[in-house]
Amino acid sequence: MKMVRLDKQKFDDFIRELSAEYSIFAPGIVGGKTEFIPIESGEQIDTARQVTDMSAKGIFFPPSEVLFEYDKDGIRAAETSVRPIAVWGMRNCDSRSLIMLDRVFGSAMQMPDDKKFQDPYWKEKYDNSLIFGLACNEPLSTCFCNWFGGGPHNTDGMDVSVIDAGDFFLFEPVSDKGSDIIGKLSSVTDTSEEDKAMAEKLASNAESMMPPLLDLSDLGERLSVLFDEHIWDEISAKCINCGACTFSCPTCHCFDMQDEGRDGKGKRVRIWDSCMFPIFTMEASGHNPRALSRERVRQRVMHKYSYYPENYGEILCTGCGRCVMVCPVNLDIREVLRKILTYKEQVR
Repeated sequence: MKMVRLDKQKFDDFIRELSAEYSIFAPGIVGGKTEFIPIESGEQIDTARQVTDMSAKGIFFPPSEVLFEYDKDGIRAAETSVRPIAVWGMRNCDSRSLIMLDRVFGSAMQMPDDKKFQDPYWKEKYDNSLIFGLACNEPLSTCFCNWFGGGPHNTDGMDVSVIDAGDFFLFEPVSDKGSDIIGKLSSVTDTSEEDKAMAEKLASNAESMMPPLLDLSDLGERLSVLFDEHIWDEISAKCINCGACTFSCPTCHCFDMQDEGRDGKGKRVRIWDSCMFPIFTMEASGHNPRALSRERVRQRVMHKYSYYPENYGEILCTGCGRCVMVCPVNLDIREVLRKILTYKEQVR
């Protein structure tokens, strides 16, 4: 299906049309920070931030999620919304992250006989979702999505690609779901050749703002060689293990399970966890295989840039830059990667 146009004065009409079938999430302000929140009108959307403080993963993998409830009579599934989810304004760094998370929660090869593991809580929300991605016309200085195959106008993981062209939006279907929904909207109109030229110009300008590419072709091999090297002492020296990087990251997916209950009834809750926390790998015996900060920092880097690529053929990072922005001690993952690629092993 071809590109269509939505004049911004009709944006609320578009939201109303979409809300007839979907629960809509979009960037909004909560406690002074931007995250994806349920909306009912365009006025609730925060349009000032290029990259939200919190990623879109929380829509499908919430920070806290009740899996089931129980009492003396047995176990009951937790109540969930029956409406499918539509997300507006997701940048490419977030839409690509959902593809990566879906490999873990939706189709991980971790079962006997290579059967795929499928997390029902993730799949119920993600499989029926509709993603309206929003191109980045002015990437931030902390953005480096082009290092990992992304880009400010990349459309991976989206159902509809959206470009903000000033007084109007340009919609281009990316998936069959995207084509279906565009065909149902009465608020959109056909585009002109000038509209298409505008889209190409905005994409070209955005690409020109991206940082030079870093050659990561040897990264996996370098990490395997450096596992026991002193580089991890250097990298972790100023890390305070606060976990801000993992919670803001669109691809980190570690979690813990807790039972909460009293008086004969309770619930099992899945909550975000972090490999940066000292007790993350604490064993019942009291032994901690990653007791030192260097071991925890190494684990996070190895997971993203070695272990996940070995399993799924792609680096577990989208270059969103959130970890760069939130780190209280300015530990920049871009500099970490450069250091790994140029580090000289010590003679032992």
